[in-house]
Amino acid sequence: MRARISLALGLATLAVTLLGSTSNAHAQRYYAPGYGPPPGYGPPPPRGVYRQGLVLGFSGGLGAITADNCNPECGAAGLLEGHIGAMLTPQLAVLFEVWGAWHPWTDVNGDSRSTTNTFITGALQYWVTNIFWLKGGVGVGYIETANDSVNVVTTNETGLALTGAAGIELLQSYNFAMDLAFRAGNGFYSAGGSAQNYALMLGFNWY
Repeated sequence: MRARISLALGLATLAVTLLGSTSNAHAQRYYAPGYGPPPGYGPPPPRGVYRQGLVLGFSGGLGAITADNCNPECGAAGLLEGHIGAMLTPQLAVLFEVWGAWHPWTDVNGDSRSTTNTFITGALQYWVTNIFWLKGGVGVGYIETANDSVNVVTTNETGLALTGAAGIELLQSYNFAMDLAFRAGNGFYSAGGSAQNYALMLGFNWY
């Protein structure tokens, strides 16, 4: 009886081993060099975003324009940004970007006025991790105040601009990412002194 049980177990073990070997051999033949898996059974798509080549994007948000002794010309502002550039490596991009803040206000005469502070810069953006990035830029700043009631620019000036940003990507696909970023920039103006932009912005980027 014990001999029969041992023989049965041995045969079962041998059968399982042979089936496994046959399956492996079949798989090796089926995926022989030069042949891929059948249509629809390829490797899964890569996770996250694949960054290469051209970079395009824009963002919008809310923030403020600030400066010394700047009231009511400074204050809460809406901001827009656009950029174009290229990936130098999968973690580093060089960009040309324009972003500015617009602050509406009313003068003592009741006229509608506005202040805009715009930065045009070259920037480097580096992904510290797969979703977190840092950016720094240098370029030109342009600030102006306007009387919107009569559509007249009352003051304007250009100067050196330094900018910085940090962001986290909330959504990623193969060549797209949506991020949330904090931005700051300073324009150095000779007549009116320096003026700063601060903003929290939601961005849309294609690679």
